[in-house]
Amino acid sequence: MSQCTTMLESKPLQRPRGPSVGIPPTRVAWVVIALGLLASPLELLAENPSETAEVERRTIASDWAFRPIASPAVPKVKQAGIMWSPIDAFILAEQDKRGIEPAPLVSRHALLRRVTFDVTGLPPTPEEVEAFLTDNSPQAYEKVVDRLLASHGYGERWARHWLDVVRYAETDGFAIDEERPTLWRYRDYVVRAFNQDRPFDRFICEQLAGDEMDAGSEGIVATGFYRLGPWEADNMVPENKRQDYLNEITDAIGSAFLGLTVGCARCHDHKYDPIPTNDFYKLQAFLTSLKRTQPTAEFLEVETIGEFQVRKAKAEQEATRRREDLARFRSTMRPKIAASLGMAVYEVDDKEFDEAIVKEPSVSAEEKKQFEELKKAVAEFKESARYDAVACAVSNPGQDEPIPATHVLIGGSVTSPGPRVAPGFLSAVQSVNAECSAELAQVDSAPSGRRKVLAQWIASPENPLTPRVLVNRLWQYHFGAGIVATANDFGKNGSGASHPELLDYLAKRFIESGWQLKPLHRLLLLSRTYQLSTQHPQTDACAELDPDNRLLWRANFRRLEGEVLRDAMLAVSGRLHLTHGGPGFFEELPAEMGREFPFFKWDPSEENQRARRSLYSFQRRNMVVPMLESFDAADMSTSCARRGTSVTTPQVFALFNSKFAHETSQHFARRVQRQAGSLPRSQVEFIFRLAFGRSPTASELEAGTCYLEKQSSAESAAGDEPSKALADLCLVALNANEFLYLE
Repeated sequence: MSQCTTMLESKPLQRPRGPSVGIPPTRVAWVVIALGLLASPLELLAENPSETAEVERRTIASDWAFRPIASPAVPKVKQAGIMWSPIDAFILAEQDKRGIEPAPLVSRHALLRRVTFDVTGLPPTPEEVEAFLTDNSPQAYEKVVDRLLASHGYGERWARHWLDVVRYAETDGFAIDEERPTLWRYRDYVVRAFNQDRPFDRFICEQLAGDEMDAGSEGIVATGFYRLGPWEADNMVPENKRQDYLNEITDAIGSAFLGLTVGCARCHDHKYDPIPTNDFYKLQAFLTSLKRTQPTAEFLEVETIGEFQVRKAKAEQEATRRREDLARFRSTMRPKIAASLGMAVYEVDDKEFDEAIVKEPSVSAEEKKQFEELKKAVAEFKESARYDAVACAVSNPGQDEPIPATHVLIGGSVTSPGPRVAPGFLSAVQSVNAECSAELAQVDSAPSGRRKVLAQWIASPENPLTPRVLVNRLWQYHFGAGIVATANDFGKNGSGASHPELLDYLAKRFIESGWQLKPLHRLLLLSRTYQLSTQHPQTDACAELDPDNRLLWRANFRRLEGEVLRDAMLAVSGRLHLTHGGPGFFEELPAEMGREFPFFKWDPSEENQRARRSLYSFQRRNMVVPMLESFDAADMSTSCARRGTSVTTPQVFALFNSKFAHETSQHFARRVQRQAGSLPRSQVEFIFRLAFGRSPTASELEAGTCYLEKQSSAESAAGDEPSKALADLCLVALNANEFLYLE
């Protein structure tokens, strides 16, 4: 019996309740007690690895990350019979040193659920589970991996990881939080890049210098990378506003691509790593000439498929209607305003009209109110701007514009400029591509080409940082923790590498495979290490030797992220709307949350739009969807190296008491009744197959069937609507640890 199954049958968690939403507490309590589906998440988290390794357990020197990537030999191991790939050899070699044996393999249904969520962010369907469990060929699992990597869901799942790293949000943040209407095009560009398995060195270069590479609209959209961070629009000191932006983007490049906290060197030499202040401003010198712009970027055909044109036309019609309503009002009122101003009607333009109408005594209070409402309706409607063929991007100064000089800022203050610096690379990285070195000398006085040189250096095979950082991120998302646990900090103050030779081996393979991710995914997913169970027969002994499971003697329990959890709920309920791309939708907010603010209004989208994958929800910095925020959504103002995993009361409200949870459970129940029929036994069986990818145990089946029979006999269902008992049972399944956690 799997550990998750054991947990399902353990003592239920006594969850606090929020405001009532019409579900009888006694009924839900009966379901919970009968099925035992709500074991405490604390039981799971107690076995999760800590966020960082202890200093004495670090296994690398502080300058290891700056050294050239080695070509380590695959080690020989004692347990060669359970070595399925070179990855297993490196892992087993470290376990041999400690006298640890790995856990047995996970059950097949749990493995399918694990890999499906890992690769696509969605649960496997009952049909996919059945096909895998009945395929007895040696290639059964390999075929699953290939199918998942080829699916569109792969790009959507892994785009979300990258968007966390590059702090993607569609508004400025700070007090005004102005929208960036077409930044969604960058998000869709990332999805395409992953699905096409675009070489990652090219992916890096397009984001840093797509406009300098003649990459067309795609390259322009990719430079939206420079527009992802916060922007303090109401900063009244232009020099500070500009410098804050340059500091933030320099720091983001260091974290995202190089895995270094270069921002620590802004005011003084880095206290831990070999990054002097001069190096920080040498990196920044590549960026000082860029301008925040909205250049024309014609839509690619792939961007306009599906519902795009219909939604675009609808938005344009609504924008036109609002403008016409305002113009019609002005036309009607213009003679009165002209007479009060002593001017001819044709002499009163819109600006004069708008200024006069609010002051003119002859205009009634009702007319003034009507004018303000019409003008506000035009100003607040942003939807049509989201379909403009422009990109939220950057560009270089024109030929006649001066090139800003870059100075070391003493103490990081813009009012204390020190020596001037030219663009340059980190001095700690000794191996530099010859082409980059040759071009570096020419860009200091050129109006363009600087960012292209920076991109080529970052994405160079000779740069030891970038491949290691990217491979480590991939490992982290598949195994729950990176080989370097601090994915944004490979320096001395980071965690160090648990398996430095393995990381170098994978980085070498990554470069040799043309910087493509899918072959690397495949290598990791097909390893025996990836397929271990979370349950080990000698857990206490192994935990004594390696409490953080850095040696991977078992798999780590991992909770679904907020977006994946929401998508999984929609998927099992049959509501998920798989429309790809385009402007983001606006989720329906709880009734107690405000929707109107001085600079924006939050209008929920249509229901079918709100049933799309969470990746496509509009991401406003100052208004995070409560469910996603409760489940540790990434902070969109800084690079998120790894999501947190908390256990908090708001999570209970989101899953057990929210309107979204109850609506989803109703849809779930309708699907069960529609596809499984009216027999309670068949319904319980189908609920478990949909929610957990397995059949219920005998005790679970008996308890669920008994509950439905007992409760349904006391209820009278209306027409084809499912019984309240069935909806309650579906709600409990959505709250089960087995639904929230990957075994």
